[in-house]
Amino acid sequence: MIRAWLAELSRRFAHKGESHRLYTPRPPHPANVPGTFYVEDGCCISCGVWEDVAPDLLAWLPDGSYSHCYVARQPETDEEFVRMMDAMHVGEVDCIRARHCRPDWADRLRQAGLGHHIDPNGI
Repeated sequence: MIRAWLAELSRRFAHKGESHRLYTPRPPHPANVPGTFYVEDGCCISCGVWEDVAPDLLAWLPDGSYSHCYVARQPETDEEFVRMMDAMHVGEVDCIRARHCRPDWADRLRQAGLGHHIDPNGI
């Protein structure tokens, strides 16, 4: 189990900054609210680094059954979008992803070095 997890981390970091086509995202965690941004199911390592930059957009599972974050609210304003990008930047294992992204947001994600967070065919 740990070897598989470490192999996954190595694979993710090896491709950081390369084409997003090299990575097939996991499905979204079921707790994510509908919308562009989501946290992959089973990816969260409970780092909590997003809590300082986007505590109103991301949250922990409320039932406490296990520790996993999810997108609790989609960004609606430019300021919220910037904070979601900040959460994507500080995340330790690139679990926050975007799909069916507005073209202007997709451009900004790419310009910020977060293009690998956009799902293939997800623009």
